[in-house]
Parts: sequence; C-alpha cells; structure tokens
Amino acid sequence: MKTANRNGERRSMTAIRYAAVLAELDIPQDLLARTSEILRQSSGLSEALESPVIQKEAKHRVIDRIFPAAVRNFLKVATDCGKIGYVPESIDVYRARMEREAGIVAARLVYAEPPSGGRLAKMEQFICRRYRASGVRWRMEEDKSLMGGFLLNVDGREYDYTVRGRLKRLEQKLTWR
Repeated sequence: MKTANRNGERRSMTAIRYAAVLAELDIPQDLLARTSEILRQSSGLSEALESPVIQKEAKHRVIDRIFPAAVRNFLKVATDCGKIGYVPESIDVYRARMEREAGIVAARLVYAEPPSGGRLAKMEQFICRRYRASGVRWRMEEDKSLMGGFLLNVDGREYDYTVRGRLKRLEQKLTWR
C-alpha cells in the first residue's frame, strides 16, 4: 500500500513504519546517508540480502562487514523480514520528517537556466517567509523545454514563472475574450 505526501510523492507504508523505527533508534544522519548510498549504488547487494537462497547468517556477516555498527541491527531485521529494499526509502522518509520538525521545507526548482546565487537567496527568503520555515532543502532539475524562467514546487504548491507557462496563460486569456 502506498500513500502520497504533500509533495505528491508516493511512499510505501513499510517505509513509513521503518522511518518511525529509525526515529526511535536516533541513528546519526550521516550514517543513514552512507547506508542509503551503499544500498542504492549496489543493486546486487540488495538482491543478495533479499534472496531466500542465501542463509540468514551469511547475510548478517555481509551486513557486519559493510555497514556502520549503528545501523547493523536495523538492517538485519529488515533483511530477515525480506524488506531490505525499503530501507533507502525509509531513510528518505525519516530525513524528511526530521527536516519538517526542524522547520526546513523541501522545494523543487525546475529551471531552463541555473539561477544566480542572489536569485536563489531571494527565492529562499520568499519560501521561508511564506511557509514559516527556517531553511530550504533544494532539489534542482534542468529542463530546457521551459524556454526560460523556472517552476517552483513547495509543499504541494506550484509557482510557474516559465516562459512556456506565461505563453499558456496568455493564450488562455486571449481565447476567453
């Protein structure tokens, strides 16, 4: 079963539950980031840890050799339950939860040309003021089809300042007259 958050991202219930466990364990963010990176970069590792053919003890030995000590027990339980594939998503959910609690808002910026530092700072001020946040975590994507300008998504709300969007709005105005 999947649920959607305010940004429209689909999250599995398993990942949400595992994120709650991570919150209780209070594992440092840098160790979780390293763990997620290891699992995402080596798909063969995840497949091996989920394989019913490989014995549980062998999987545990691999976890002990590769991962930081603070996350090993969590990973062993996830492996034993056949849910190791949900761990990177769980870490993402946990990080987003911690950022929300710290007052940090996630924003997605799609641009035709990368914004200058000053423009990005002004956008961050706007977001912090509008959403009563203390900071912004940016996810940036380049899209040349926008023709110019940018598209900003924050907390499920879209701000369209693209040339393509402005042309579309102008077309709508002209056809309604």
